[in-house]
Amino acid sequence: MNLSTSARPKQLHAGWTLLLPLIALTFYLYAPPERRMVTALISAPIYAFMQFVAPKCRPRLDHYLCPVNIALFLLFLKLVVVPCLIMAVGAENRILTTLPSFRSMEGAIQIDILAYIAFCVGLTLAPEGIIRPSSAMLTSALSQSPSGPIVLIFAGLGIVGFAAAFGSPARIVQYFLEPSAVVDIQQELDGTLFGLFGTILRPFLAFSLVAWWSRISDQMEENSSIWRPTLVGVIAAVGITIANLTFSFNRAAFVFPLICLAATYSARIRLIPIGVTIIVAAAALPVLIAISTYRSNLMAGAEGNQGNASFAENVRETSETLQAYSGGPQFAALFYERLGWGNTLYGGSTLIASALGPVPIFGKSFRDTNGPALFNRAIYGAAGFEDQIIPFDAELFANFHAPGVLAGFVLLGLFLSYAQRLFAAAQSTFAAFSIQYASLWAAMLGAWSLSIFSQILIYFFVPIYFYLATLQLRKWILGFDRGAGAIGAAR
Repeated sequence: MNLSTSARPKQLHAGWTLLLPLIALTFYLYAPPERRMVTALISAPIYAFMQFVAPKCRPRLDHYLCPVNIALFLLFLKLVVVPCLIMAVGAENRILTTLPSFRSMEGAIQIDILAYIAFCVGLTLAPEGIIRPSSAMLTSALSQSPSGPIVLIFAGLGIVGFAAAFGSPARIVQYFLEPSAVVDIQQELDGTLFGLFGTILRPFLAFSLVAWWSRISDQMEENSSIWRPTLVGVIAAVGITIANLTFSFNRAAFVFPLICLAATYSARIRLIPIGVTIIVAAAALPVLIAISTYRSNLMAGAEGNQGNASFAENVRETSETLQAYSGGPQFAALFYERLGWGNTLYGGSTLIASALGPVPIFGKSFRDTNGPALFNRAIYGAAGFEDQIIPFDAELFANFHAPGVLAGFVLLGLFLSYAQRLFAAAQSTFAAFSIQYASLWAAMLGAWSLSIFSQILIYFFVPIYFYLATLQLRKWILGFDRGAGAIGAAR
């Protein structure tokens, strides 16, 4: 049964959100006076209120890994979890040399509230119903399962990418076994053609596994057997993980394809119970934390943990990480203070620069004026840093003030809702995976930046662009042959 085509999706009842104001109030009362955030007593009830008045904003229980749910979860972190963590643990972060005032942090949360309300409005305004694919739509173009030759071409291009990046299998083994090799390889490839080709072509190997699994899954409809797509899916997941760990051990590079693999399997083949997903996620969490620590040590030039941290230190480090990756208000507040809270607006220029900055060669001139560059200068007080992610709502505010936040997140809600309907209309597993993959990265705009989304579209979607171009070329050749045949018959 294809759960994604359900006319009335199962949704989580809004009653659970009634606990959120109570939780926020509890943290407020037990926090030291200097860490109490009045805005937390507003953001939690507003999150709950929108769940009641806008049913389309409630999380889906059938296609529970859908991008709309991911975006709602990110906004839940920003409006409820992070303010409570700040009151419980504090806003201090090793990244920040100075903290903004609590008043500024509360102002940053108010902008997050505005983004959440706008996102819910976008979901509410989005049309419903099943999309009927037309010949001009992406779902129609990808309706055909990838052929065996396409799978082999993808794998071949991926291997070429690995050869360009590493040179030999021994170098790949060294990459995984010797921490110092990671930094050395990255420094050798930065700014070179081999590095560019390695970055663009390596995703083909992971997509070859996706294409292979998609072929097997689509063939399942003929024999009604799920063991083959399940087994191949597990093999593909392992291969994707290994292949995409070569992107500097970046967790998103392999976690996002795995989420899309699971979401597509659950929607088109057999529903994966939520409990199973929670158990797998809980088991994988220590591994992801270990990879995060390993990657942080690499970036810092260390080879391992410097001693054993206490439980309190681990809690604080986890809180800092969560606040940083979810766009904590202390980071955005420093940025807003630098802007004078809207006294300086960029009128869309940083958004253009953020979108074009990741473009190879051409985008270099935009990288000093894009949103991430301005954001990092506000945090560190100097140029040359690129590690902190500017939240999408913060960049919208920097360009168009509150109206920009409202318009941007209404459009995000409309887009994700439309993408969800496209996913349901997909006529092949590969099309469903591709739509899920693109919309999942778009959902991350709830906390991440436009530049990251642009970077992913430029570097990691090349296999999809290549496949679409191949299909279009094949269609053009067949049309040309038919036209030539018709001319010959007329003569």
